[in-house]
Order: sequence, then C-alpha cells, then structure tokens
Amino acid sequence: MKPAAPQAFEVPRDQSTAARLASLFREIVLVLGGVCAVHGLDDGVVRELAAGLERAWRRADAHKATARPPRPTAHPAITALLQLPEEDEP
Repeated sequence: MKPAAPQAFEVPRDQSTAARLASLFREIVLVLGGVCAVHGLDDGVVRELAAGLERAWRRADAHKATARPPRPTAHPAITALLQLPEEDEP
C-alpha cells in the first residue's frame, strides 16, 4: 500500500496578495528551519541563510501578514525571519 501523497500548501483565496505572500514565506522559513535543525547546520550557515531570506522578503515588500507566533525552540535567526511579516502590520 502506497503512503498518501503529501498535501500541497494551501492559502485561503480570501486573503490579500500580501497576506498570501506572507503565509507562503512563513511556510518556506519553517521548512528551511526544520532542515537546518535536522542536519545540525552550523550557526553561521543558518544566519547566512536567514540573511538571504530576509533580503528576499524585503525585496518582495509584502504587507499585512497573518503569520502565527514563532515556536519558542526556533533558532534565533529563524525567529527573526518569522517576525518580518509582522513588522509591516499597521
């Protein structure tokens, strides 16, 4: 018996484009943070990855996120990335 196919990430259609982008960014950060944790990447590598993602977020210039608070065990660089969408909220 084959395992069930993974479900695609879905963002509710009633969200604004900025909120949808923020939700997608959050999912990407969580996936990459998980990969970094599982493989025990060096702190410098995680910070470099986080800096690159921050630059990408800033270029996208997204506003109004609906992201949930970060998990308390997240790497500090990942936690900072998860807070980026919240900085743009009014």
